[in-house]
Amino acid sequence: MPQSRHLPVTARRALVTITPSLLAAAVVLSVFLSVHDRLPARMATHMGPGGEADGFSGQGTFLAVSLGVLLGDAVLFGGLAHWIRTNPGVQRVIAVTGGAIAVLTGWLVVTVLLANAHADDAASVTLPGLQAALAFGAAAVYAAGGWMACGTVHESETTSGPSADAARLSLGDSETASWSRATGSRVLPVTGALVLAAGLVVGFTTGWLPALPLLITGAPLALLTGARVTADRRGITVTPTLTPWPRLNVPLERIAEAGHHPVNPLRDFGGWGYRARPGASGIVLRSGDAIAARLTTGSEFVVTVDDAATAAALLNALADRERRSAAGG
Repeated sequence: MPQSRHLPVTARRALVTITPSLLAAAVVLSVFLSVHDRLPARMATHMGPGGEADGFSGQGTFLAVSLGVLLGDAVLFGGLAHWIRTNPGVQRVIAVTGGAIAVLTGWLVVTVLLANAHADDAASVTLPGLQAALAFGAAAVYAAGGWMACGTVHESETTSGPSADAARLSLGDSETASWSRATGSRVLPVTGALVLAAGLVVGFTTGWLPALPLLITGAPLALLTGARVTADRRGITVTPTLTPWPRLNVPLERIAEAGHHPVNPLRDFGGWGYRARPGASGIVLRSGDAIAARLTTGSEFVVTVDDAATAAALLNALADRERRSAAGG
């Protein structure tokens, strides 16, 4: 796509996300119409581990579902890429993922159509493993090309933090102060419980080995969903509510300025938990106000928590005092 380099980055990412779905839908429809008279009324539409048919459906149903999945891919990933446009790093991943899924889906659907057209009856249809490998290979090639086509967005240094006259608590040179609040998530406990439940179902019905990844993933989600946020002479410290570990600390000497602003987990960071994107990272457990610390490296560290303004004012006062002490003032 040489001409796409002259397009704005946002337009290129939209093309990377949506174009494969639309082209795949057009190809699927074209192939279906060209082999329609050779297709059995009851098509083989699902292949087992050995590549042999073990699921069947009508022509119209298969075509409708296939086109629906491809067009739904364009709507879903295109919408997500547009909604998370303020987070260029996550947007790039979403754009490439949506396009690669469309390539994979389109390849497999066309392969199934051709396999049915060339078979004497639906029960004899087979899909060699090579075709699946080629489909995943095509998706990987598109993902690599799409990643480069998406380009990078050079973000300017964040201005969401405090200015030079940011609020500061009045704190004497010999006074000590500490601020602490608990914060938590409504989304992560539910997600963790669902993943754990799925793991238990898989364990009892299929086996505990395949259930292990679900159990390992679900347990931390269910348990590590609350945190205690502390602002004091050590900087910002975040500790899980139920366990003493893992503990995250941003030392005071790394904090240039502290402020606060609202954060939306999905839009700003692409999800909940410990999140990172170009120029920012932090603990994002819910939507709402967040401590926003501009670090000495120029990046931003955020923690979503109530009363973030007080924590930021204390951090600014402590950082000022530490700088004065280091300068011998």
